[in-house]
Amino acid sequence: MSRPAAHPQTGWRAGWTSLHTAWLLFAPPAVLVGVRWTLQLSTDRLTGAPALPLLPVSVPSGWLDLFWPAAVVVLVLVAGGLLLHRLGGRRAVPLLGLLWVLLWLGGSAALLQRHLNQQGLLLHEAAAPGNAPSPGSVLAQVLSSQFKPPSLRSMGGTALVLQVPGLQAPHRLLLDEPQAAQIKPGDTLLLAFSPGRFRGLFVTNWRVAPHMAPAQPVTTFPAAPAAPL
Repeated sequence: MSRPAAHPQTGWRAGWTSLHTAWLLFAPPAVLVGVRWTLQLSTDRLTGAPALPLLPVSVPSGWLDLFWPAAVVVLVLVAGGLLLHRLGGRRAVPLLGLLWVLLWLGGSAALLQRHLNQQGLLLHEAAAPGNAPSPGSVLAQVLSSQFKPPSLRSMGGTALVLQVPGLQAPHRLLLDEPQAAQIKPGDTLLLAFSPGRFRGLFVTNWRVAPHMAPAQPVTTFPAAPAAPL
């Protein structure tokens, strides 16, 4: 018995070729790589290093905080499997292709947003002990100091956990200067802050302050104006 003839492709599927599939698979990752290379080239041309982000230390408050990333992955996989089963492979391919493109474009947009958030913020060399504090500086206590080896995500350095007056949770700061390895728990750092263009705080200057120095409240920064791109 002869096999029934396959239905001819109609619409956009009729003109779809393997070349279009190759563009769909490799063009979105190439865009992300190109954006990252361009932003890195722009950063390397700066006369100073980018400012250092001051990030809050996230402490899990329960089992949900520990397992929610794995739960989200499982839910996405289950939802994708149900959608694929309901629509069928042929009808689900366009949706999967759209999600693939949006995934890589979202990553490129995140890289661009992070770059623009730090635009114009440069890290100055650590001030000498005799220099006066910069405007908007704050005295922060070092809670822990640990060497962080280099990885694919960072150059490594000295990872500090700081208690900053005016900020509720402890914050972490990564210093890659060699002299930062001498910082010990209990030391006091004099930090100069600057707000990001969109969000967050960044350290633009730091030095080790004398012990038993009085703590200063953190400066309240006004909202950064949206500069034209």
